[in-house]
Amino acid sequence: MKNILVPTDFSACASDAIKTALDIAETYNAKIHLFTNLNLSSGFINTLEKDKTSFPEDLQKVENAKTLLDKWKELAQRRNIELTSGWKGGHFLENIKDEVSFYDIDFIVMGSHGVSGKSEYFIGSNTQRVVRTVSCPVLVIKDYQQKFNLEKVIFASDFGPEQKVVLEYLLDLIKPYNPEIHLLQINTSSWFTQPYILVKETMNDFKEMCHPFKVETHFYRDWTIDAGIRHMSEEIGADLAIISNIKKHPLKRIFAGSNVEALINHADFPVLSVDFDAVSLAKKSKSIAMQGQ
Repeated sequence: MKNILVPTDFSACASDAIKTALDIAETYNAKIHLFTNLNLSSGFINTLEKDKTSFPEDLQKVENAKTLLDKWKELAQRRNIELTSGWKGGHFLENIKDEVSFYDIDFIVMGSHGVSGKSEYFIGSNTQRVVRTVSCPVLVIKDYQQKFNLEKVIFASDFGPEQKVVLEYLLDLIKPYNPEIHLLQINTSSWFTQPYILVKETMNDFKEMCHPFKVETHFYRDWTIDAGIRHMSEEIGADLAIISNIKKHPLKRIFAGSNVEALINHADFPVLSVDFDAVSLAKKSKSIAMQGQ
């Protein structure tokens, strides 16, 4: 992990995300880019700099944002963490994608209170939109009480062969913390799984991949995937749940739901959404680079 993006609207949960990102940056000696998307008028955005005085309200929003961003930059400097910051007006998601590309971001940290009801599917939070559309691992923070640390983590998966790529990424990511790993497969009434004996054999293959970490495997029954992850987390006192995010067609997500987004909405602990496609592409690129050396 080299470059961390933290989108912020300066709310309490966004501040928790920044604090978490600072802790993570210290652990990995990573850089942070702090970004805020401002609700500015189209006239202000499209006007030349010398004429922007015609939009005093927008100018005030920009000045307020700069002041708040500078406060976080000063805090990062006191901790010897490199932090850049920026702001833009316009479309939030398009700006986030631009920031990810320009700053070569490989990890995003965001805060979220979660939402419920129809808004989960038709409106959603900015955090959900990022998880849904941006090809980058996203750590979602609900609360910050002390320095970010990992003692127990859950990796929830169907443990298909393609998930080994995600587990390899996870093991490399959590190495500095040396946590206890809990491999978890959820069995629901609406999701058909293989017989337990076959599931156990498959999970043992993943368990061997985790050496020398301390590892436990769990086959858990619950009503939904996200409920099973939340209940298992409560039972073992997990510090983080990790789930592979395989993108779905929007209509399928509406009717079938997204396990990742449901977990983000309802969990009260950190959730890491690992974009399967992005991790697979990164591995291929690394392999090609090594062959070329």
